[in-house]
Amino acid sequence: MGILPTSDKFPLLVVLNPHSGRKQSLETWENTVKPALNNAKKPFRLIESNTQGYVISYFVDNIKPIITDLAQSLSIVTTSGAADGETIVYPTSAKLQIIVLGGDGTVHEIVNGILKGVEGTGFVTDVFRPEVELSVIPTGTGNAISTSLGVTSVQDAVDRFIAGKTVPLRLMSVTSQNSQLYTVVVNSYGLHCATVYDSEEFRHLGNDRFRQAAMKNVENLKQYEGKLSFFGPAQRYNRTSTSLVETVPAVSNIAQADNKNTAAATLTLPGPFTYLLISKQASLEPGFTPTPFAKTSDDWMDVLAVQNVGQAEIMQMFGSTATGTHVNLEHVEYIKAKVIELETPTQGRLCIDGEFLTIEAGPEGKIRFEVTSDPNIQIFHIFA
Repeated sequence: MGILPTSDKFPLLVVLNPHSGRKQSLETWENTVKPALNNAKKPFRLIESNTQGYVISYFVDNIKPIITDLAQSLSIVTTSGAADGETIVYPTSAKLQIIVLGGDGTVHEIVNGILKGVEGTGFVTDVFRPEVELSVIPTGTGNAISTSLGVTSVQDAVDRFIAGKTVPLRLMSVTSQNSQLYTVVVNSYGLHCATVYDSEEFRHLGNDRFRQAAMKNVENLKQYEGKLSFFGPAQRYNRTSTSLVETVPAVSNIAQADNKNTAAATLTLPGPFTYLLISKQASLEPGFTPTPFAKTSDDWMDVLAVQNVGQAEIMQMFGSTATGTHVNLEHVEYIKAKVIELETPTQGRLCIDGEFLTIEAGPEGKIRFEVTSDPNIQIFHIFA
């Protein structure tokens, strides 16, 4: 059996984070989204996030019964070929639809909660593989996913959900010696990470909290030691041709591509880094497009790296990010890659979709980023 929509017997899930952004999610739900679903006669189950971490815990604990209920709701009772009468035929795949009223951090929690909840089980296999379709209603602070997809308003997001067109939402795996997480928006080190970390004290300012925190960190500009290595195929932006140029890995690298400990790097950026981010989204908020060639649905990660510069160069970069022309600046490196490793000589901090991960010093603390090709991980789509 092929892909089937969420059954009438099984409601779509609505995840509401009332604390995201300027706390307008509940009002948006009551005034716009809920009436639209009622008019379209789409049954739903509301999941409201009451505390930080609630969403990820909810899906860790409940995704297996949710998938079971969905599969059963799509099963077919038939007498064809049954020796003793009726038999039940279960689907090989199905679509689980989730509407998200929250920010990109809520999407991050849903994705990681679902994958952690099915890890090591038979709930997502070649025999039965659900597709998770996410409709992100932009009620967060930055709304990077929605902005990158060109969603202009809450109503636009609702209309796209009703229309039903989706594209893949490719995940980045972030692996250290002790953990593995998946990100959907951005991983950052240096100034960007420090900005997100410090923005919490300015949360009451909405989107302006990032600008305020950025200025604070530019005034006290630091350089962050580290080495970034790229493995396998990569594309590097060439300012002369104004295009991405393929960087072919060495033969020894291709032969050893499956051995991350011995493979030769295709490219290396030695640092120190003033600003470094690895993203799957073109924009992180309206008017801020740091990785203009990034695509939600492809298998590349886009890297923006600025090494060892001063305040004037950083401000020049910020001034050009609205139009994406910062990629032509001499001190900006722009690279598309599929496998990346970050190593720091001292303990550092990594921002992953707004959360924070400690980077331990030296080779033992190395962080690996990858767009995995595992079909049992890449099960997510987004309405576009």
